[in-house]
Amino acid sequence: MIYVKGLSKSFGDNQVIKNIDMHITPGEKVVIIGPSGSGKSTFLRCLNLLEIPTGGTITFDGQEITAPGVDINKVRRHMGMVFQHFNLFNNLTVKDNIMLGPVKQKLMTKEEAEAEAMRLLKLVNLEEKADAYPAQLSGGQKQRIAIVRSLAMKPRVMLFDEPTSALDPEMVGEVLELMKKLADDGMTMVVVTHEMGFAREVATRVVFMDEGIIMEENTPQEIFNNPQNERLKSFLAKVL
Repeated sequence: MIYVKGLSKSFGDNQVIKNIDMHITPGEKVVIIGPSGSGKSTFLRCLNLLEIPTGGTITFDGQEITAPGVDINKVRRHMGMVFQHFNLFNNLTVKDNIMLGPVKQKLMTKEEAEAEAMRLLKLVNLEEKADAYPAQLSGGQKQRIAIVRSLAMKPRVMLFDEPTSALDPEMVGEVLELMKKLADDGMTMVVVTHEMGFAREVATRVVFMDEGIIMEENTPQEIFNNPQNERLKSFLAKVL
């Protein structure tokens, strides 16, 4: 589904991503771990061109999206993105936040989008919050709404950029539960996270990044129980 070849990204003289190759097949759950500043989030943001790569190519569903002239907004419809800080519109109700994308992109009528918003809210047990505003929600509720908002666009793949790192510890569980449910339902996912339990339980493949490169990738079993790379070993010793 996603094929990354020779991906690089620099900010001025600072090369944050260095010549990464990766492919992600439909239904895979790829979890990217590594220390802060290792390039994980930049890599994720390159996948849907929120950051424009300095070099290399990204192919999504057979289309090279890094080629000149590609309508990236059309591509992004199929790539849901969930951020650390929710990015909900504070002046819109929860329901209107969810309806906005499908209606604006003319994927659904207003009535269809409203029905879909209510179906998704029911899925995450937040239908009673439909007419509330983001300021009236807890952090965990906001993040679940942000995930639901992405799902309303019926994406082929979901990208998660540290979705629990801004949450109080007791809110983390409810967001991870929803992500596990999506994984169980077969959603293709690429997740940058510090939640090692989630990586161990949900990932089909764990990728360890540091200094802008992939140092090791393998099954969760191998990464956590039998790491080969010395840098990975010292990272796990600190976080587990």
